[in-house]
Amino acid sequence: MPSSPETAAIHWPRTRFIQSVSDARQFPAIDLPHIAVAGHSNVGKSSLLNALFGSKGLVKTSKNPGCTRLLNLFEVDGRMLLVDLPGYGFARAPKSEQQRWRRLIEGYLAGSQALKLVLVLLDIRHGPKDSDLQLISWLNHEGIRWLPVATKADKLSGNARSKRLKEMTDAMGGILAPLPTSAFDGRGIDRLRQAIAVEMAG
Repeated sequence: MPSSPETAAIHWPRTRFIQSVSDARQFPAIDLPHIAVAGHSNVGKSSLLNALFGSKGLVKTSKNPGCTRLLNLFEVDGRMLLVDLPGYGFARAPKSEQQRWRRLIEGYLAGSQALKLVLVLLDIRHGPKDSDLQLISWLNHEGIRWLPVATKADKLSGNARSKRLKEMTDAMGGILAPLPTSAFDGRGIDRLRQAIAVEMAG
C-alpha cells in the first residue's frame, strides 16, 4: 500500500526561486496552487524556509529585520508556488512603507484564486503579538485557511515550550495549536511539509 501524505517522508529537491514582484498582477503564468508565508520581520522566516526547502542558501537571510519587501516566489518541486510575504511589524520602517507592505500583503491574499493556505509564523519565545492577531482575525474574516507555525522551538525547554504552545493556542482562539519548528535543529520541519502536502491533496 502506498504511503499517504500524512506518513510519507516528503522532500522537495527541485525547489527554485522564480522572481520577486511588487504587485500580484506581475505573477508569472504558473498554474499551481499557492502557499503563502507570513510573519513578523524578526520571526526567522528565511531560515525556516531554507530548512523547509532543504537548502541553506535558497532564501537569503539577514541579521537586519525587514529585508523582505516584495512578494518572493518559489516553485516547489513542480507542485506549488510558495509566496514569501514581506515581514510585518518592522517598527523602524517609515509608516508609508509599512502601509505599502500591508496593502501588498492584503491585496495578494484577498485577490488570489490559487491560494490554498497561509502559514502564520510566530516566535515561540514571544507568542502572537497584536499584529499577528490582527492578521489572523483578517484571515478568518476573509475565509482564508491558515496554519500557525511556532518558530525557534529550540530556544525553550520542554516544559516551557509546552506551556507557551498552550498559551499561544488560547490567545488565537483555542482552535488551532501552533506546530513547533526549529530551523536550527530541524524539529517539526518534516511535520510541516506533511501538513502542507495534506492541504495540497485536499
